[in-house]
Amino acid sequence: MKSKYLLKYHELYYQRIVELKKQVKELHSKLSPEEFKQHEIVKFAARVRKADQEIIPENPDRLEYRLKDELRKYRRYKQGLQRYRLFFCFSNKPPIILYLYLNDEKHLRKEGSKTDPYEVFKKLAAKKYFSPDPTNSKIRNWITCLYS
Repeated sequence: MKSKYLLKYHELYYQRIVELKKQVKELHSKLSPEEFKQHEIVKFAARVRKADQEIIPENPDRLEYRLKDELRKYRRYKQGLQRYRLFFCFSNKPPIILYLYLNDEKHLRKEGSKTDPYEVFKKLAAKKYFSPDPTNSKIRNWITCLYS
């Protein structure tokens, strides 16, 4: 089923996905088909792809995606991602989901840690690296670029 939302990727998110795809390709060339299917990175990449292509676009405003306080305008997906978090924002007018950030293995979820993905994302948001508003002129530049 095709999403009613246009899916766009911030450069940070896009680069993380490119790196993940590269890791999967390398594993595919090194491992047997059975080992490849069972590898944790391959499973993780599949869960991320399913989340950003299917699950989140079904309803990006689900209660369990909502964040609080200074991040309340943003959303995060965590189901099945263990210590990883996928951050995004969305708009119904225009209907668009902006994928912003996916932490890496150096920034795993650990409450209270400076490298916790929530802390990293909070700092990026405070520096206005992201905006939850797709009509923001700063954001328009990367919405119209090739990261879709």
